[in-house]
Amino acid sequence: MVGIKLILRTVLCCIGIGVFGCAARPDALRSEKLASARQVFLVRHAERFSDGADPTLTREGEARAQALAATLRDTGITAIITTQWRRTRDSATPLAAILKLTPEVVPIQDSRPLEHFNDVAAAVRRHRDETVLVIGHVTVTNVMAALGGPRLPTICENVFSDLFVFAPAEGDQGLQHLHYGAVEDISPSCRLTAPLRENRD
Repeated sequence: MVGIKLILRTVLCCIGIGVFGCAARPDALRSEKLASARQVFLVRHAERFSDGADPTLTREGEARAQALAATLRDTGITAIITTQWRRTRDSATPLAAILKLTPEVVPIQDSRPLEHFNDVAAAVRRHRDETVLVIGHVTVTNVMAALGGPRLPTICENVFSDLFVFAPAEGDQGLQHLHYGAVEDISPSCRLTAPLRENRD
């Protein structure tokens, strides 16, 4: 499912779904999952400056964007979806250049986050049987839930290396949780990455 290069460059850890207490999805969603992308990669944008309304990536963020491109360039991605904010678009730029793709922008409004998650899920479903990369924010895990996957906590504020691989047709069982690029100093209170941290030590 995931290319050999991705396995070599990342630390693989399949999430134990039971840890997060995810409930089974209704059977009615199964047909919707099947009429979706074959595989979806989901990441948060890379490191960005903290000032300004629409900050750019830091030097570390630019390096992480390059690492994302190196990690995913041979995985068969045919579409990239970002938000309108520069930090997501800039995170996509190196990979988009390699693959000669124009990222699709699905705008997000702070006042209507649930609408955004559903809009991104709908955009993913339009790429039936393709491989799609979604670059979002700390809430990008909610896009996976909107696609019929498990409901995970939001990504911790100081974590930028999370990489989720999700097969919508497989539901909760179709999730892998990876890391890419430089390793951060992850807080022990970070729920989402705690199982991975134990595996990486």
